[in-house]
Amino acid sequence: MARSRLRRTARVLPLILALLGSLTRTALADTPLSAPPAYPQATYPQTAYPTTSYPQAASPQAGYPANPYPQAAYYPQTNMTAAPLANAPSSPYFPQSGIQQVSHMQQDDDAPPDGLAGGAGNLAAMQNQIASLQARQKAADEKLPLIRLSGFFQWDTGLFSQTPNNIATLGDIQNGSGFRRARLQGLGYVTEFTRYSVEMDFGDAGAGRPSFQDVWGEQANLPFVGAVRLGQYRQPITMDSWTNIRHLEFLERSAPFQAFDPFRRVGAMAWQNSDNEMSLIAASVYGTGATFWNGTSTTYNTLGVDNRFATQIGDQGGISFATRASHLLYYDPLAENRYLLHVGGGYNFSEIGGNGTTGPGARTYEARAIPEFFVGDPAAGGATAGGTPFVVDTGRFLANSYNFYHAELAGNWGSAHFQGEYMITGVNQMGGPVVVYQGAYLQAGYFLTGESCGYNKQMGALDYNVKPFADFFGVKTGMCGWGAWELAGRWSYLDLSATNINPANQTGLGSAGPPVSPNPGVLNESTVALNWWWNLYTRVQFNWIHGMLDNNANGKSLFDVFAVRFQTEF
Repeated sequence: MARSRLRRTARVLPLILALLGSLTRTALADTPLSAPPAYPQATYPQTAYPTTSYPQAASPQAGYPANPYPQAAYYPQTNMTAAPLANAPSSPYFPQSGIQQVSHMQQDDDAPPDGLAGGAGNLAAMQNQIASLQARQKAADEKLPLIRLSGFFQWDTGLFSQTPNNIATLGDIQNGSGFRRARLQGLGYVTEFTRYSVEMDFGDAGAGRPSFQDVWGEQANLPFVGAVRLGQYRQPITMDSWTNIRHLEFLERSAPFQAFDPFRRVGAMAWQNSDNEMSLIAASVYGTGATFWNGTSTTYNTLGVDNRFATQIGDQGGISFATRASHLLYYDPLAENRYLLHVGGGYNFSEIGGNGTTGPGARTYEARAIPEFFVGDPAAGGATAGGTPFVVDTGRFLANSYNFYHAELAGNWGSAHFQGEYMITGVNQMGGPVVVYQGAYLQAGYFLTGESCGYNKQMGALDYNVKPFADFFGVKTGMCGWGAWELAGRWSYLDLSATNINPANQTGLGSAGPPVSPNPGVLNESTVALNWWWNLYTRVQFNWIHGMLDNNANGKSLFDVFAVRFQTEF
């Protein structure tokens, strides 16, 4: 038996030696004698795949995605790390925040593909690469739905100074301190292109329960319309309304916004960005709501405030249409939003909702504004005794509908920036001529420490939040910094002095006050602001508001507000 095994080995051994010799001759023939051995590492130098090709939002400007559907958010990887939501700018998906992730897929792109050394190619290796990517994609999909919790609070303190005539007109406005807003938000992805937001406010709620803010679901990546959102959301009307509430340059939005913009309402919206993200167009159909009167004050208003309970009530009308378009006339893609010029405009038609011409739910119109600062009880109906009052008020009068137009202009130039809008409304009152109201604001700022404000292409709006070059007392790095400092100013103009209202249309006269409603007049306000960012998520804001009121009944008077806000978010 041993001899048999030796004979079989003797027959096979020559064949093995012949095969090895053939392979050796082929390898020697393909390799020049003078050439050094080839090393795959030299063929793929690491500098050819710089890691800086995948920035991870080192600044708020860098946090803006290259397109409306950021891959890292849709395909969360197993090593996903969530940065605080304020690290990314607000977007039409998440108006109050953003999501940033780091993925294996991005990390692996920094190295050359396996099995392709020397550029020779290898079909089996390519198939392995494809299978690996598919496996990672499947693993990412299994991570959905994606849930993220966010929140912020704003604590305000204000001191008032009034002339005697202003006290006679508005009453003695009380100083105060309190939480202006305290919100929690859950947001994320149900599937790759289905998103959601559930945000509630606990600081400005009133009526003994939290109020609805951005509560909606959205389907993206649709043909022709881009994305469709259903629920309660900020209507696509003014640039001021689409500026992130966490990142306002001043303590409140402008007086014209308060008077004319319907703001959050329940409806359906479609919006779309151009491929180069230089243009935005959005259109919405929503419920107007109705103005309710409890016999002494207006308890629910159709303009300038949130629809706190995400509800529309009324047997008649109450359907509105709004559209907004914006375009970047100039944008420097290499400067991270530091140099740009924005232009835009919008139109809104609203059929006023309600129940007939009498009673608490009659079809009425009312526009009014606070002095760009508020402290007190939001459910007090604007009375001075309950907090900051409405300084101008058209009163409540019967109307069928209104048309609202606005134009906007904004820009960044290094550390300087500006933003302005003009607004005009024509109200179709019952049995009378059209009543015209108008307003405008212009604001500008400059970062004393060299930073610049951001720009959200998806929202078509400036984003007044920055990451300081050096955080305030950044002892973790072994250095102390002073954060970011900005000096800003704003002028607001609001004309609610129209007198061509049919007396038969005026309702709700004799309300408790002061101030009484109606309280028509012209308001001019100047605001000087000093904003101090401790870091990307914490800031302190100082506002000095100087109000110049020209009341139809009492004439001219002055008031001043000295206010400070502390805000933090996560």
